[in-house]
Amino acid sequence: MAAPVAPLTNQQANQVIDNVRHSLQTQHSVGCVAVVDRAGLLLAFQRFDGAPLGCVDAALGKARTSALYRTPSLTFMQRLQNGETTVLAIPHAVALGGGYPLTLGGEVVGAVGVSTPKQELDNQASQTAASALQ
Repeated sequence: MAAPVAPLTNQQANQVIDNVRHSLQTQHSVGCVAVVDRAGLLLAFQRFDGAPLGCVDAALGKARTSALYRTPSLTFMQRLQNGETTVLAIPHAVALGGGYPLTLGGEVVGAVGVSTPKQELDNQASQTAASALQ
């Protein structure tokens, strides 16, 4: 029987936020980033200077979706785009890309949610940050 994976730490959450900050700076963009634990509860958050007000709830919702359902939030957006409107009734599922599960030792320990003015950047920044988690 494998030992359980330790929970996501504040240091790791801040590492994820720093990675997203770098991605946004590289793209000359602004936004918000939320990191949640495996239960979808907020662990760390950053709203960068000049970020739209709406990105606060969007980033948190994307992260929560990915943590609770153990999948990128983009999956729900794609299902909706393919006509599966019942996705809108799934509790705590935000059908927008930009949320990505955080894994350690092959287990989901939380998720990151990124919200910027550009959907493609949300997806790229969240996936890059999740991949960099050690």
